[in-house]
Parts: sequence; structure tokens; C-alpha cells
Amino acid sequence: MNSFGPYNLQVPLYDPREVWENRARFRRDSIKLLGRANSFYCPAGRWPCRGWILLAREDYDKLDKYSTELQLNISDTTKADNVDTLKLLSVVQAQCVTRGLASDKNALYLVEVTDGRGILCNEWFQFPTTSSYNIRVPAYPSTDRGGTFYTNSMNTGVSPTTTWTWSTMLKDLWDQMGTFLGAFPGLPSAPHGTPEGFWFSGVPAWTALCDVLEYLGMTVACDLTKALPYTIVTQDAADAAFTALENKYAPPEDDLEWIDTGAARVPKTIKVLFRRRNSVYGTEETVTYRNDIMAEQWSMESIYTVSVNAPVKFASAVGTHYLWSDFTIRYDDSSNPSDADITWANTIANERVRQYFDRIVGFMSKTYGGALPFATGSQVEGVCWSHDYSNQDWQVWKTQIVRCGGVQPWPEIYSRDEYR
Repeated sequence: MNSFGPYNLQVPLYDPREVWENRARFRRDSIKLLGRANSFYCPAGRWPCRGWILLAREDYDKLDKYSTELQLNISDTTKADNVDTLKLLSVVQAQCVTRGLASDKNALYLVEVTDGRGILCNEWFQFPTTSSYNIRVPAYPSTDRGGTFYTNSMNTGVSPTTTWTWSTMLKDLWDQMGTFLGAFPGLPSAPHGTPEGFWFSGVPAWTALCDVLEYLGMTVACDLTKALPYTIVTQDAADAAFTALENKYAPPEDDLEWIDTGAARVPKTIKVLFRRRNSVYGTEETVTYRNDIMAEQWSMESIYTVSVNAPVKFASAVGTHYLWSDFTIRYDDSSNPSDADITWANTIANERVRQYFDRIVGFMSKTYGGALPFATGSQVEGVCWSHDYSNQDWQVWKTQIVRCGGVQPWPEIYSRDEYR
């Protein structure tokens, strides 16, 4: 990493090895985070970027600490291609790591930086929302008293008022955070069904957005070299640009290959569960009658289940898993499910199961020499660029790319208490 700052003020970065030597020489406590100096972690999805850089105090004081448009220049002279400049960064905090007075203009500070997601959702504050989308009126069937959803939970921003679609619901959440995310990029595909029952009352808007996207098998990808860095991608979708980069820089220096298809890893059957919605909610009879003859006990089953087999390549698996769907199944006053809803349930169930298997298989961790221009997307859930100081006499760039099934790509970097 060469420099940091706004485009019209670039300040130089420093090598942490002198800091390590001086602290050891004067028997001062080690600082764990120094091991991450001059590194930058960029995940996809709900976790923000985190980076740590070394700056002199006099250079740090030149920066606008509340800017959201700082830049980190990465230049690797050993490679024809490199990641270049990461944009739209913000300062989190800075820690003095050298001996002497912290106010000394030559003192070195380990500065933590993040991206727009770090402003929306972090351990100190979170951007809230109080939004509801297509909340069902429990006691009324679709033909009675104006419809099945509370009007205030429908899309009143259009005329006439209508139900939210997956796209309009996600756009509404995204636009609430548009200052930090930019324009809504749209969805890569149209999910089946109509969303219902999404009620976010006093929760982080970013968390709500990510919860819905993950439910749909999608995620937010990030490429901070772009003017509009955030897009939405389908997990495990083909990515020609990534494949080209992977082929170009093959083989990696290190490949922690995953073969994640064992009996205790993938299930044979997925049961997708749908909540039941009775047309006579709250007034169900103990028994039903037909032609004045007691017919049967009213069913107390609260869910409708669709079983879906795993893809053919996992046919020998043995486990069973379950997934919940937001879609509800209408039951008539004779306790029979709607044929139309059953058809929709089967379509939705197969879509959810495909998304589930796309997410849980195909883990990846590869490390390349150089600061290479990889970015997160449908095939990559995290990219890290860092200086390797393992050799005392020289430093080299490393690029790590990971795919991790939606879990934290680097759990250790999100636990700040570990470094204090």
C-alpha cells in the first residue's frame, strides 16, 4: 500500500517492522493488530470491509476524520495488473503503536478504515428502519373486506396501492441507505411468489436487507474500485470475469481445497415448511359438518410441508434438513388447502432448495502472489490484500480469495475484543 487520503491529498504509509523491533527492544507489550498492518479485507454480504494502515501522526492529522470518500492506493510493481485504488472509505479509529509521546508528529498510528457498510451497521451504531411489507390480515379471506394485507403495509407510494414485490421491497430498504450505498442496482433475477409477513420494527436496515437477500439466495457484492461499488448477485451464479482471472493467475501459491460433500455435510431431503392460513381464522369450528352430519375433527396442523430431494449428485446422502418459507397456504372452511397455493408452494420450495445447496457447497480459500484485481461476486465472498512481512529483509503482496457459505469470511477480524 502506497498512500491513503482524499484524491487531492495523499499521505504515505509505513512499514510495521520497525515498530515491532522497537517495541521488542524496549520490552513493550506486543500489539496483536500490528500483524494486520497494511492489509485490507473486503467481504461480500452483511460484513463491512476492514483495513489497517500505518500513518505518521502529522499525516493522520491532515485527514478529514469524518470523510466518507477517502481512498487507499495499492500499487504492486512486481505485477502488470494490480487492484489500484479502493474508494469511498472512512476512518474508524487510530491507535498509537510507537514509543514516546502519542502527540509526537512522528509517532506512528495504526488506523482502522471501513467502507459504507461499516457506517450502516457496526458494534457502536446501526442505521434503523421501521418498515413493514405485506402483512396479512389474519381474519379475512382474500374476497372479504378489501383484501388480505393491511393497507399500511402495502406499497402506498404508487397509485393505486399495491402489494410489494421482491424487487420493490428490497429497493425500498436499499433506498433508505442510499447515501452510503448509491443507487439501487436491481435484482439479478425475479424470485417466485410475493413476499409476505416481513415486519422490521426498529431493526438495522442493513441487517433487514441482507436477511431478505440471503433468504432469496442472493448477496451484496462489493468492488471498491468502482464508482458504484455495491451490486446484488445470485450466489454460485456463473461469473466469466472471475473465471478469466482465476485462469490467468493459476496456479495459486496456496489452495486450501474443500471437498464439502460428505454425509454430515449435505442432506438427502429438504422439507420446506409453509404456514397455514385459514379462511375462517379465529372462528374455526371444533368439527366440520356436511349436510348436517358431523364429518371430521378440524385439523390442528399449522404447517404445509413440501419435501424436495437433493440434486442428483447428492442422491446417496442420508440427512434431512428443513427450511421455512414466507409464503402461506390458504385453507378453506372444510380444512382443504388451495390447489393454486399448492402449485406455488412446490415452485417456491424447489427454488429455495436450489439456493440452499448453492450456498453450502463449494467452499474456497486460495492465496496468490501480488495485489491482484479480484473482487467479490457470485463466486467469491471475500478478498484480502496484504503485505507479507514474514521475511525480515523484504515484503511482498498477497491476495487471498475465499468462499465461505455466507458465514463470516474471517471471523477473527470482526472480534475487536481479541485485540484489546
